Amino acid sequence: MAKTILVTGSSTGIGYHIACTLAERGCRVFAGARKKSDLERLGKIENIVPVKLDVTEKSEIASVVKHIASEGQRLDGLVNNAGLGGLGPFTTWSETEFHQIFDVNAYGPWRLSNACLDLLLASKGRIVNIGSQGGMITTKYFGPYTMTKYALEAYTEAFRAELEAKGVHVSIVQPGGIVSDIGANSMPSTSERFHRAKPPFHKEAQEALKSFESPSDADEDSPESATNRKPSHPSIVTDAVCHALFHREPRPRYLVGTQWEGNRVIKALFEKLVHSNASPTLGYTRDELISMLDDALAESPNKDWRGA
Repeated sequence: MAKTILVTGSSTGIGYHIACTLAERGCRVFAGARKKSDLERLGKIENIVPVKLDVTEKSEIASVVKHIASEGQRLDGLVNNAGLGGLGPFTTWSETEFHQIFDVNAYGPWRLSNACLDLLLASKGRIVNIGSQGGMITTKYFGPYTMTKYALEAYTEAFRAELEAKGVHVSIVQPGGIVSDIGANSMPSTSERFHRAKPPFHKEAQEALKSFESPSDADEDSPESATNRKPSHPSIVTDAVCHALFHREPRPRYLVGTQWEGNRVIKALFEKLVHSNASPTLGYTRDELISMLDDALAESPNKDWRGA
C-alpha cells in the first residue's frame, strides 16, 4: 500500500526535492506551498497533491488535515520542512521579525504535528522535522535563526519521548549548507537589518553585509573552510528523510552535510562538554569521560545509516 506523506514548504529547495523524490517512490504526497504558481507547478507532478498551506495560518492547516481525512487517506508521515532564514545583529531585529521567524520555524512544526497527530497515531506514522546544524552551534549574526533551530531540537527530543510508546517515531534532520533559495529569499530583510546597525556596531555590520551580499564562489581545489563554503545538494537531506520515514529503526537525529561542517559541530559539542565538566560538582577525569563516551557509543547505532 502506497504511503501518504504531508510535506510543508514544498515550493523550492529541500522541500521540493523531498516531495518529488517521495512521489517518484510511489508515495501520495500532499505538498504544501503558499503561492499559486508553485501550487500549479507541483500539481503537474504525478502522485503530488498540491495544498495551499501557510504554517502560521491555523485555518489552512485545518483545511489540509480535513482534505487528507476526507479522502479516506491514512497519513503515514509528516515532514515539517517550511522555514525562514535571516541574519542580522540582535539589536537590529524588530519584535515583529523576531516573532515571525519563531512563528514559522518553531511554532509551525508544533502546529502541524498537533493537527496531524490523530491521523499519525492511527497509522503509527512518522514525524520528521527539518532542523539545522544551527540547532547545535551558533555564531554572531545567526542568533535568532539558530534560536529557532535550538527550539526545534528540544521540541523534537521531548515529543519523541512522549510519542515513542504510542508507536509514532519523531526524528530531526540537521543539514549544513544546502543549495537552496533560503539565503536569497531572506537577503532583502537581512540587508535591511544590517543597515539598521548603529555605532559601535555599524562599521562591522556593513563589512559583514558585503560578504553576505556578494559571496565568493567556492574554490573547489582548496579545502572547505568558513570562507570557502561548499553547499551540498538537497538530496543528502532527502536521503535522511526517507530513512526516517521508512526504515524499521529510524534514527533520532541525522546530521548531514560536508565533513568540514560535521567536524565543526562535533568540535563545538566537545567544547561544551569540557566547559560543563568544569564544575565544582563534576570535574571528571579524561579517563572517566572517555569511559562515558565508550558507554554511549555502545548504546547507540554507530553504523552509517545510509547503508542500513
